[in-house]
Amino acid sequence: MTENDERLNDIEEASKRLAVSTFTTRRLIKSGQLRAVRIARRVLIPEREILRAVREGCGKHATRPD
Repeated sequence: MTENDERLNDIEEASKRLAVSTFTTRRLIKSGQLRAVRIARRVLIPEREILRAVREGCGKHATRPD
């Protein structure tokens, strides 16, 4: 892999890594909380997006302001 190459994860893999359901992953994409790319009929989530979501919290892992 070169510097510009990045792993793209399918919905199922991203869901496992984020510890949420595939439904929740799709909802996060639709709401704009998780960026994804569409290649033909596949929806893929870049590795950097998964890492960002884990780091910042996303979905049920998001911190809520008091």
